[in-house]
Amino acid sequence: MIKKITKNKLLLSFLLSLLLGALIVVPNIIAGHGIYYLIDDLNLQQIPFNMINNYSIKNGNIFFSWFNDFGSSFIPTYSFYNLFSPFNMIGYIFPPSFYPYLLGPLFILKYGISGLTSYLFLKRYVKNKNYAVLGSLLYTFSGFQLINILFYHFHDVVAFFPLLLYTLDNLVYDNKKGRFLLAVTLSCLTNWFFFIEEVIFLVIYYVVKVITKEYKFTFKSLFTIILEGFLGTFICMFVLLPTVIFTSSNARLSSNWTMVSAFINSKIDFLELVRTYIMSSQAMAAGRRAMLRASNYSSLDLYLPLVGAIFAISYIFHNWKKSTSILLILSGIIMFIPILNSSFVLFNTTTYYRWFFMPILIMSLATIKCMEEKQSIKLSTSLITTGLVLFTFLLIIKSDRLVNVVPYTIVIIAISFLNIIITNVIYRNTNKLKLFFIFVSLYVVFYGNFMAFQYKYSDVFNNNNYREYLEYDDRFSELSDGRSNSSVSCFANMSNTKRINNIRSFNSNITGTVFEFLNSVNIHRSVSTIIGIEDKKLNDFLGVKYIISCDGDMPSEYDYVYYKDIGSYKIFKNLEYIEFGSSFKNYISKVDYDLLSNEDKINTLNESVVLDSDQIKKYSYLYPNDVVYQKNEFKFLDNGFSSNIISSGETLAIYQIPYDSGWIATNNGKKIDIEKVDNGFIAVKINKGENNIRFTYVTPGLKAGMIISIISLVLSISYIVYNKCKEK
Repeated sequence: MIKKITKNKLLLSFLLSLLLGALIVVPNIIAGHGIYYLIDDLNLQQIPFNMINNYSIKNGNIFFSWFNDFGSSFIPTYSFYNLFSPFNMIGYIFPPSFYPYLLGPLFILKYGISGLTSYLFLKRYVKNKNYAVLGSLLYTFSGFQLINILFYHFHDVVAFFPLLLYTLDNLVYDNKKGRFLLAVTLSCLTNWFFFIEEVIFLVIYYVVKVITKEYKFTFKSLFTIILEGFLGTFICMFVLLPTVIFTSSNARLSSNWTMVSAFINSKIDFLELVRTYIMSSQAMAAGRRAMLRASNYSSLDLYLPLVGAIFAISYIFHNWKKSTSILLILSGIIMFIPILNSSFVLFNTTTYYRWFFMPILIMSLATIKCMEEKQSIKLSTSLITTGLVLFTFLLIIKSDRLVNVVPYTIVIIAISFLNIIITNVIYRNTNKLKLFFIFVSLYVVFYGNFMAFQYKYSDVFNNNNYREYLEYDDRFSELSDGRSNSSVSCFANMSNTKRINNIRSFNSNITGTVFEFLNSVNIHRSVSTIIGIEDKKLNDFLGVKYIISCDGDMPSEYDYVYYKDIGSYKIFKNLEYIEFGSSFKNYISKVDYDLLSNEDKINTLNESVVLDSDQIKKYSYLYPNDVVYQKNEFKFLDNGFSSNIISSGETLAIYQIPYDSGWIATNNGKKIDIEKVDNGFIAVKINKGENNIRFTYVTPGLKAGMIISIISLVLSISYIVYNKCKEK
């Protein structure tokens, strides 16, 4: 049995990566009593998101989600979190409550698939396929992978990326048509954000291969690549088009470059980049970082297990005209020039290095080529050793500024020096390949668990409160008739696990008008919406009917009234909240509103509606008014909401729900206009008497995207069938 496996290198790559992944993940599953515990993003995003996606898809809530922030478009919100990834789809087979226990096994599977796909790409370039197996381990368990274990959805992308290069090689070298198209579709559906990065890298990869004449350039070949690339991309248009429309309004997108910031890194960023070439990986999370920054979530790491960059640099010295070397040199230049680095995130000024997994695959290739060709590593070893000594010396003399955790820093430096020694000793041995397998595997298991430990600096997730947070409780359905907020001691994203509209969210993707509103009341939002329960007047305006209290918080001191207990949670009622659909006696112009102090702004929101100049011309005749409601009933619906109002006169009904072009409103069966008021929320004009208002959400761009996807799918199937018949 073992002999059969070792002969089948593809299977061996898969099983080795699967085994090493299990040795990293399983101990943490055991420690978590069945759940893979880390911190923040994994436990408060990936698990809750997948649970609510599972529930929403099975219940038809596929256009609008009330379970994210103030409410947002479903597909664009969760497409960045791999809504359509094959790994997530496996999870959809099971009930939502199973997902916390599925995450660990799926994590292991991702490692296995990554080993398999990277082997497929690497095997073309080595004679001894065992080196390709080793290279697959270097790629699968690189520093990028190990530090990003809390970004669970990154690993899907890393697992599938080698297929893009593998199928492109197949197309150019072997004229195998259709495979590249399928790889493009798979990568695009898995994660649109990383797909943009991959397209940019593919262009660089192709151009370099053509320039070095490793690819034979013909217009026919280029046309085929472009055709398959476009067909594969257009199949995903039902995801891409809505996502582009939705994301374009996200306030986190910015391109405020200066001449200095565009071309010169900060000293710390420069040192971080140097560090990743010469030192073992470091955790990103606050509290465990060794040096330079207390925390850094930009995913900056490309250290290969045990061997680091020694062989890759040596390969460049010996083969600097080869495409592999040029790709690594170009990648290095791009890394160190901020505006070039940002090209992988469409020139956003927020610094990210989340494209590093692609040059890491090329580094793995250069490493195994250097090993197989028995090239000298003396010069590269000397350079890295010298760099490590100088870096260590810098840390010593600037320890008060650069070192955060001294013992951890010493451990990282010691491991880095030890890696250099072990690598050079093994490389001189006649059984070097076997020894590299053994020591790389030992490094992966040790360092993988070591890194997981770094993301467990708090035991907050190991208590029963987190398990209670994950479990859906039917008693929370009583809170689904209104909006809620949570105290600061509660976990974020309770909306996902309790299936309620709770505004304390931890999600990068929310409706753009929410940013607009929060900015108008001087609340800066990056990745979380945090409105304190002490901001009573703001909670009143936002229609917060319930306050959820955790760990002994007492919202009663802010005039919320105790209502009931649900498990360990204490529920309070806000008796002064403004109902959805309410009317105001007066209006204020946006110009005048902007001149107010922040406190006055919030007070004004509770008394008047904020209108722009065009709206004032259109609706000023309605104000001031003494309109009274005899009835105001609001209900959240799947992909929309209903509002039944009996009014004594005409007025604007205000809904503290994010304005979005996808909303369609009818009143008594007739379509009505929707206005954006209060810097981001919805209003409609209602009539005297009974108003049966229905809001339905239709994802902007989805219909057009679906049409393009279906046409592209038909064309792609025809293209693949035609070429298969032609081959026969």
